[in-house]
This record gives sequence, C-alpha cells and structure tokens, in this order.
Amino acid sequence: MYDNSDESEDKIMKPQHYPLIAGLLLAAGLTAMPNLAQADITFKFVSNDASRTMVAGAKAPDSLAQDPNFSMSLRKREASSHVEKHMGWNEELVIQEGDVLLNYGDSATNVREIGPGEFNGGAITGGKSVMMHAGDIVIIPAGTWHEEVLRSPVMRYILFKTRENSSAAGK
Repeated sequence: MYDNSDESEDKIMKPQHYPLIAGLLLAAGLTAMPNLAQADITFKFVSNDASRTMVAGAKAPDSLAQDPNFSMSLRKREASSHVEKHMGWNEELVIQEGDVLLNYGDSATNVREIGPGEFNGGAITGGKSVMMHAGDIVIIPAGTWHEEVLRSPVMRYILFKTRENSSAAGK
C-alpha cells in the first residue's frame, strides 16, 4: 500500500541536523507572525521531565505559545490517529518519545469535511510511509493527508502549527 522505495540512508535526518531543523521551525513560526508587537508569546523554558509531566494527564495542556499564525504545544498519543488533512495549517512534529509509523499522501478515500478547511478520510491512497522515533522531526505541509499509527504504547511530541500562506492555500 505504501511505497518506501525512495527512502535511502542519505535521506534520513541525522542527529547533527536537529539543531538546524529546530532553528528553521522556529524561524518559520516567527516569520509567520506579521506583527510581533501583538504576539502573545513570552519566554518559557520547559525541561524534558517537565514536558513529560505536562502531558501525563488525560487532557492535553494548553498551547505553550500561540498567536493567530503560530502555535506550539506538547502532545501525547496513546492511540493511532485518524486520516486527516488541514488546508490552513502546516504541522511540524518533533518526536520526544515512542515509535510511530507516519502515513502520508495526496489523496484519501471517503473524504468528509468536518469543518472549514478540515477533512477526515477513510484511508490514504497511493501514499508513502516513514517510521519515526524519538528525536525525529517531520514537516507536514497544509493539504497533505496524514495519519500516525502507533508502534509503541505512547507517542509524546511537540506540535508546531504555522498558518499556511494565504496565496498558497488556494493551490
């Protein structure tokens, strides 16, 4: 169902690239904010132990930072996700704990719109898969069908959401 033939060792992100990617994700979030003076983002430090504690309960914590074009939150999954796509938001995930198979692609079966620009589907068709582990980073552009299939009891991750450029969202 999924084609992994183009995955090769040279396409796998190496740990030495993580600081660069984290900086790019942060820059993407900051450039998505047209007016920093109005942003409700303040300095915060959250240790790995504190982030684990913050997602220990049944309810996900509120966003660590957000404005109309950007959000950053800590998330935990104990069950696989459904097939979904978001037309207005890019998603960037930094896996902190667990193993997850990310399926992604351009089309899905049984598509239904659940809200403006938000869609669920039955299954991804003609997609690809990538296995993710703690330390891995993935960028899911707006309009991309995706689902996370847990391969461990829990997946803990940092979720960045950046508003899709309005001129590109209509493509």
